[in-house]
Amino acid sequence: MKKMVMYVILICASVLAHAQDKAPGFQFSYEDGAVASLSDLQGEVLYVSFWASWCKPCIVNFEKYSDTRTQLQDIGVTLLNVNIDQSEEKWISSLEKYDINGTHVRGQNLDSLQSLYQLYSIPSYEIINKKGEFVYLSDGENRNLIEEFKTWIKE
Repeated sequence: MKKMVMYVILICASVLAHAQDKAPGFQFSYEDGAVASLSDLQGEVLYVSFWASWCKPCIVNFEKYSDTRTQLQDIGVTLLNVNIDQSEEKWISSLEKYDINGTHVRGQNLDSLQSLYQLYSIPSYEIINKKGEFVYLSDGENRNLIEEFKTWIKE
């Protein structure tokens, strides 16, 4: 009986551990107003950038890492730029003002989104694999960002 309980606990712990790796779903709208959700993009490797038009570091990082972002796009990574502005007009205006590569969307239910992704400061970035799970870059000195993304694309 003790072994049975132990197996049940291990199975439950394993399920919970994997459930925590799953990226929480959320809805967003495209520039044309079409509404979609994160689950619609399952099967793609996503580099998600949470940002706002008033966030100077967000804009600076888009410009600073433009070449890297282009390389990621070229190997098949979807750059999902999730704007969290309260105003749709400010979001659209910033897209016209700045050259930001990637897919542009505006988060829906912003309070919920901020809580789900702990967006207490921005910019904030997440990498989500084809299974809809969070993945993380290595900490090694000689890491190769593009190669790590290529590995996730091949999975």
